[in-house]
Amino acid sequence: MALIDIDNLVFGYGKAAPVLDGVSLSIAHGERIAILGGNGSGKTTLAQWIAGSLPRPGMTARSGTLHAEGKPWSDWDALKRAETIQFVGQIPSQQISGFAFTVYDELVFGPGNLGLEEAEIRKRADWALDTCNLRHLVERDPFTLSGGEQQRLSIAAALVMQPKALVLDEPTGNFDPESREKLLNQINQLPEDLTVILCDMALKPALAIARRFLLLDEGRIVADSDAQAILAHPRTLEVFGAPAVTEAALAIRAAGRWPEGKPLPLTYGQAEALFKEVSHAHG
Repeated sequence: MALIDIDNLVFGYGKAAPVLDGVSLSIAHGERIAILGGNGSGKTTLAQWIAGSLPRPGMTARSGTLHAEGKPWSDWDALKRAETIQFVGQIPSQQISGFAFTVYDELVFGPGNLGLEEAEIRKRADWALDTCNLRHLVERDPFTLSGGEQQRLSIAAALVMQPKALVLDEPTGNFDPESREKLLNQINQLPEDLTVILCDMALKPALAIARRFLLLDEGRIVADSDAQAILAHPRTLEVFGAPAVTEAALAIRAAGRWPEGKPLPLTYGQAEALFKEVSHAHG
């Protein structure tokens, strides 16, 4: 049974044109998925639907359904939703509860509301502190943290709920390059049975985390494939460009000089051996 099933979802705000236009999607337990798209593609709206943040009161889908583990998402109560899917958005300060005086208080707030034993709450908080590199900030006021630190705290606060899926909407937007790499490495070390859904406007975070890639364009899924196929898709190149090594490989392939059946390189490490092979084969 899939964790999430979306069937022919059409949704827009008010009477405006649909933001999501006939989206169908199935997500399995433990998948690592990137939802890619430019501004206005609908990726944030889709992420909010997956996480149950939409529809809000007064909103309805124009058509379509969303099920989690075979059950309509509308039938799930707030507690069960929180234990199943957690959402981390682009603006971390908006996700801080406001009920906590320290980083540690923020981490224990959510699981405390689940009615867990104190020992279990402390165990979860300690794990999240180490996973998201927050141990040295444990006594700080959450609102005194930098944007990147607040984002790590938002992710940690989601993880302590031990959800089945974590939805991340442009999670590294507030990070410098070094901090971005550290966070992506930490995400890759999360339990394998945790479904991670990353929505982003940049290829690098997606390539570091995902094994399945969705490309949204004007509210429609125009590609659903692996990294190789998504990088070769014309719309990907128009919106994002491609990593420099991949662009070089595409140019060589367009000239008819790429070894048949060889994958496009996504990193410099992959490119080095392939380029040597191409140069050797063609003198």
